[in-house]
Amino acid sequence: MKLHTIILSFVALLSIGCKQHTNEEESKTESKTKIVESEKVADYISDWVDAINSNNVNALEKMYAPDAMKVISADSIIESSSKIATSYGISKNGITSIESLFSVEANKDRHINYELIKYKTEDLNENIQLVIWRLENRKVIREFEFTERNTPETKKVDLNQINDRRNLWMELCNANNAENLVKQLYSANTIYFNHKPIVKGWDDLVKEYDYMNNSNYNLSLEPMKLEVLNANFVFEIGQCSGSYNGKYILIWKKELDGNWNIYIDSNI
Repeated sequence: MKLHTIILSFVALLSIGCKQHTNEEESKTESKTKIVESEKVADYISDWVDAINSNNVNALEKMYAPDAMKVISADSIIESSSKIATSYGISKNGITSIESLFSVEANKDRHINYELIKYKTEDLNENIQLVIWRLENRKVIREFEFTERNTPETKKVDLNQINDRRNLWMELCNANNAENLVKQLYSANTIYFNHKPIVKGWDDLVKEYDYMNNSNYNLSLEPMKLEVLNANFVFEIGQCSGSYNGKYILIWKKELDGNWNIYIDSNI
């Protein structure tokens, strides 16, 4: 992928879509941080980077849905645009490079997209972020995000194990026993994001998935993108078919017993 360097501008008015990057000399006098961007990066991603690097909390807040969610862990979820923006303002860790790894339209009627974004920060860490975007009043805003560190340990992950667990998911789902499915393939503190409020833990997810107990319910999962982040996390975005024909998100986490379980599940 061809990369090019641009200089961050701290006052930018950008339209939806991919921007035409200016010549580096044009903005040298106003720059504080250099960032490398992929040509695929859209305006709303670049705006987000600009706001983080300039510590513009007010601008960040407007880039999130009012009821947006930022998952740090199952026990640490930041809810609301204002709290998410404040959390970035506190961290003050600038972004030095960013690229889009994968993007797909998840729901045409509701104007929802899923995207994987990779970025590096000033502390030299590399992260991969899963974002659920929503188009509202002609503006693309963030509805959900989860970020995890990307490390060289990715080479140690055997994706055949993920494929086996997905196949078991389909087998148990189509056996129409939601409780068995959840307790065998989901983390005990799993998160299901489909509506507000989110569903957390086995018991509430079993209740949420009660419709799977219908003998006529069946589902197949076909991965479109598998992204290994580190030895313990894999992002998956794919296509459902059967009783539900939308896109899905699965975030797999390796448990202490060595099994890969579903840490976050979403199918808006």
